[in-house]
Amino acid sequence: MEVNFYNNQSNENVINKNLKLISSKDIIFRMAINEKTPMLILHHSTIEGVNYVGIPDFKRYYYIEHVEPYNSSLSRVYLNTDLLMTYKDEIINNEVLITATEKPSYLSNALPTSRELINDKYMSNVTLSNGTTKILTTIGG
Repeated sequence: MEVNFYNNQSNENVINKNLKLISSKDIIFRMAINEKTPMLILHHSTIEGVNYVGIPDFKRYYYIEHVEPYNSSLSRVYLNTDLLMTYKDEIINNEVLITATEKPSYLSNALPTSRELINDKYMSNVTLSNGTTKILTTIGG
């Protein structure tokens, strides 16, 4: 099975990652693996400069979560699915309706309207007596 090793230069919250292909290897899985969080045993040289993996047969992309030594020449590489890259076509091509409401209403056919709320905090050098706290709320337009 083909496995692509990349250097990812993008943040985790980016859908279209800036990936530099480091190498591609044909890997044989010798036991059942979890496609969401696979673990690979690889030569140390295979993962030099690599922080991201793609497995086309699984149609998934992965972050390298951590690496631990297996023996003098091999490492265990633990992967975790990058959901944004794995499902980027579905995310980008999905049509959605975004609404806002104060209370969730899953059975309502009415579309709620948006409301902007701004909170400002003002500090005072006045100490209240008896350790009490007062909250002043103002509503203005």
